[in-house]
Amino acid sequence: MKLIILNGPCGVGKSTLAKALHTEMPLSFLVDIDVINGFIADHEDDIDKEERWKISKEVSKAILKTMLELGRDVIVDKMIYDDTLLNEYREIAESFSSEVFEIILWAEKAVVMARASERGFLKSGRLTAESCELFWHKIDELKALRQEVEIIDSTWLTSEEVLKKVKNVLGKNSSEN
Repeated sequence: MKLIILNGPCGVGKSTLAKALHTEMPLSFLVDIDVINGFIADHEDDIDKEERWKISKEVSKAILKTMLELGRDVIVDKMIYDDTLLNEYREIAESFSSEVFEIILWAEKAVVMARASERGFLKSGRLTAESCELFWHKIDELKALRQEVEIIDSTWLTSEEVLKKVKNVLGKNSSEN
């Protein structure tokens, strides 16, 4: 069993990669925390934001536990700069003797900002140019804290090239265990 955490700032290809991996891993479970968040009624105030994040974290951990208990691989797709949550995911996976692959997809700030701008910023205010830049810096800081993370720079890579690099990481680490 594997836990694959795909992390990184906006616009680096996390979701594209997660979907590609999920397609190639039969009976794996893709935990898209943004999708989980979408199941929670929205009231747009700060109290609800904090509560939404708490609910999303707990639901994602429950899914992770359940799927690993069933002997299935899990792919987590989310920008996570919460070191505590990443450690909790790792602890859950290790309690099931699962291999953990923590991968940060990375790109130069100018590229991330350009990609986010091309997508368009949300009217709801959840993703603005300012928040996108802030998230880039938070993930940059996180890179130094996470010792067992694999960093893949996707700045000039196609999605197929990123997928190939990730498959190499998954295969290399699996053969070492």
